[in-house]
Amino acid sequence: MARTLRRSVFQLFQDLIIRWGLENYFVINKSDMDIKYYNGNRLYFAGVDDPEKLKSIEGITSMWIEEATELSLNDFNEIDRRLRGKTKNYKQVILTYNPILKANWTFLRFFTDMSEEDLKDITKLRTTYKDNSFIKNDYAYKKLLEGYTGNMRTVYTLGQYGQLENAIYTNWRMISDSEFPTTDEPVYGLDFGYIAPQACLKVVVDMEKRKIYLHEEFYKTRYTTKMFAEEMEGTGIETKRVIADSEAPDKIEELSNDYGWNYIEGANKGKGSVVAGIDFINQFEILITESSQNIKKEIEGYERKKDRDGIAKEEPNKGVDHLMDAFRYVLYTIFYTEGIPYFYTPK
Repeated sequence: MARTLRRSVFQLFQDLIIRWGLENYFVINKSDMDIKYYNGNRLYFAGVDDPEKLKSIEGITSMWIEEATELSLNDFNEIDRRLRGKTKNYKQVILTYNPILKANWTFLRFFTDMSEEDLKDITKLRTTYKDNSFIKNDYAYKKLLEGYTGNMRTVYTLGQYGQLENAIYTNWRMISDSEFPTTDEPVYGLDFGYIAPQACLKVVVDMEKRKIYLHEEFYKTRYTTKMFAEEMEGTGIETKRVIADSEAPDKIEELSNDYGWNYIEGANKGKGSVVAGIDFINQFEILITESSQNIKKEIEGYERKKDRDGIAKEEPNKGVDHLMDAFRYVLYTIFYTEGIPYFYTPK
């Protein structure tokens, strides 16, 4: 996240300083990502993936959180704590973001859970593409936005919180990492990729309580099978059952023969398995650990395909669904087709 920050917000501030001819008033420290104004005021840039840097910053008076929907509520609360304590300065937190889905914490935190007293200290400003001076003369982009329909129009054209019209999974919620069951019997789902991410998650299924627990283990692009296996070394995955994409038997064989993944196998992906797997999963409550942000992103956008008339079909719309596929491999292969009654123990 800090790397993304360097290329986006930090770069934007540098560009604006140069564009406005203010170079003589600022000292820019590119290695530490901070900008000092001639009167002593400073701008610090930090990603929430560097919590120690956040904790070490003192005397903060204002914060701007860009793409706030990318954070978790715990991330926000940690940042918010940095502004606590008495000071002579006016304090504020500014959040900017596209409103995406109503399931996001920003909607729950600022639009549903606020008391009248809390609302006195909050200003909400909704803007649309019509307020964006950077696309004032970009008629092609405006035409694109004005042509959106459904949830895309709601979010990106109208600037309102959306709701997937044909969301596949709706019975899910986030939990703390500490709530993930402690068991020696998890199963791992694995979807291979290179340009697309190598996506791996840990699954625990409680058939008795009809709950599925998900925890993200790996989600990175441009990783070979060798690089992925080496990074996963020490996690204990080689002693657990792993259900991987059966369309890559050479990669399954490599993990088994070269890296000792003794219980890895290809997923059962017979005809109708996708729809059957989804239907089966929808019988459960899905609980996702707070740190599993890529699972959250994928499940938020996972929706059904539409036909030419805009009617929803049973199959999912292909897109960013690598963890969703890995998740389904496990549930369909083991718990649907094999009928394992409770936590699975590898043999």
